[in-house]
Amino acid sequence: MADTRTQTGKADLRPDLRILVPASVVLLLIIGSSVLYPEASQRILSSTYGAFVRATGSYYQWATFGMVCLSAFFAMSRYGNIKFGDPDEKPEFSTYSWLAMMFCSGVAGAVMFWSIVEPLWDLISRPQYAGELSREAFEWSLSYVMLHWGPVTWPWYVIVALPICYLFHKQKKPVLRISSAAEPFLGKKHVEGGVGRFIEVFFIVGLMFSNAAVMGASLPIVNQALAHTLGFEPTFKMQLVILGVSAIIFTTSVCAGLKKGIKILSDVNVLIAIAMVLFTFCVGPTTFIVDNFTNAFGKLSNNFMQMLFWTAPFEPNSFPKDWTVFFCLWMASYGPFMGLFIARISRGRTVREIILMGIFGGMAGSYMIHGVFGGFTLFQQWTGAVDAISILKSSGGPAAMVAILDSLPGSTVVLVGYCIFSTIFLATSVDSCAYVISCSATTKLVPGSEPTRGHRFFWAAIQAGLALAAISLGGLGPVRIFANFAGALMLIPILFVVISWFKMLKDINVPKTEPVEKVEETSSEKPASVQAVAVEIPVTD
Repeated sequence: MADTRTQTGKADLRPDLRILVPASVVLLLIIGSSVLYPEASQRILSSTYGAFVRATGSYYQWATFGMVCLSAFFAMSRYGNIKFGDPDEKPEFSTYSWLAMMFCSGVAGAVMFWSIVEPLWDLISRPQYAGELSREAFEWSLSYVMLHWGPVTWPWYVIVALPICYLFHKQKKPVLRISSAAEPFLGKKHVEGGVGRFIEVFFIVGLMFSNAAVMGASLPIVNQALAHTLGFEPTFKMQLVILGVSAIIFTTSVCAGLKKGIKILSDVNVLIAIAMVLFTFCVGPTTFIVDNFTNAFGKLSNNFMQMLFWTAPFEPNSFPKDWTVFFCLWMASYGPFMGLFIARISRGRTVREIILMGIFGGMAGSYMIHGVFGGFTLFQQWTGAVDAISILKSSGGPAAMVAILDSLPGSTVVLVGYCIFSTIFLATSVDSCAYVISCSATTKLVPGSEPTRGHRFFWAAIQAGLALAAISLGGLGPVRIFANFAGALMLIPILFVVISWFKMLKDINVPKTEPVEKVEETSSEKPASVQAVAVEIPVTD
């Protein structure tokens, strides 16, 4: 094991029971009630969720816009020159692996599901008051998908990462926690006391809810795809088997650590995603996919403010409340998690790199998948090749998705590829989630150290239990409820962290130009043109 001595001393890798115990108790109660009393639990969640969204929806649209503005400000200002690490230090990971880990952890296994199912829902949810299945609905559909998986998503991630990066890599704070990033605002006494532990429990429970939403959507899809491919009826027991296989994969990844687990899974899965996208693009209606993406990008560019801030105030049940607010909250729920994860993998990067490459790299990956599979879905529905809307209404999103993929040439290979893709994506998400939560609940981390394998495994097992709760409740409704509650919980630590970041900036001596970097041979992981020279910091498992 590598030496963990730094300026702040040795790491203490024991779990902090003051955080672990209350978070675990809350989650186990939720798991138990959902599995034992699914109908009653779903009624309570649904009624609470409906009242919550009606009362607070537009606040989260404003908060999302605030994150977009902050991203633009920090990327273009002199603060973009702040480097997280020594002035001559090169990044810990190659640019390809760095972006791959961010993308796979940020969009998780749900990206393929939503790339097909969200455009279908948009056709019948009346975006901008367009009639169901009208030409206007078809034109707005992909535009809203691009809004939700672009500007609504990535700014939440990169802004929360900045103060955590600074504290961990510049000030060598001995923990990797959300509450630590709030110390400049709350004060050391409160962060190390009850307030800090309260924030960490909020963070852990919120992140678990958010990941449960991903798993609750992903497992039924893989179940449906395998059932269609192998010729049997999809069952709840089969979902349990898939959950078990996924658990084995992410447990193995957890034991392998950051560089051998999450990194390798992310590298492989991005290649699978690119292969699936290129195949569909080439064998599908290529010209239509390009034209539709171009049209959707233009509509989003011209109507960004209207789309983001549309609230449909004269309709109690409306598209923005059902979808835009849902995505604002869901992506906010991942903000602290991605902030911690990006902080851990971004040593040697600058503020400007994290914001610009994080946002535009993430958007490029999302738009590639949604543009191709979303465009193919809309083409099949528009031409009548597949009546996916009828399948969506009668059998649900997973069945509609399988029907769309089944209409591709070589559909069996595509469906099997999707199952592998989705399972690895899910394992990457669960693995990185368990890693970050165990960081939050570890007594003392220092740069170069990691939580113990047993600790990471514990949180991975809790996530598997919460996934069981999500599929026990069943349907897209509970998934959306889990995600929205997670976002509401996360906004509390996010607020503290953003305020603290502005307080930190007052004491930071910001260089007017970026530090000069020496050019050396790039690593073998992925071609790159320029890297800074630095000593590799050992990472322990």
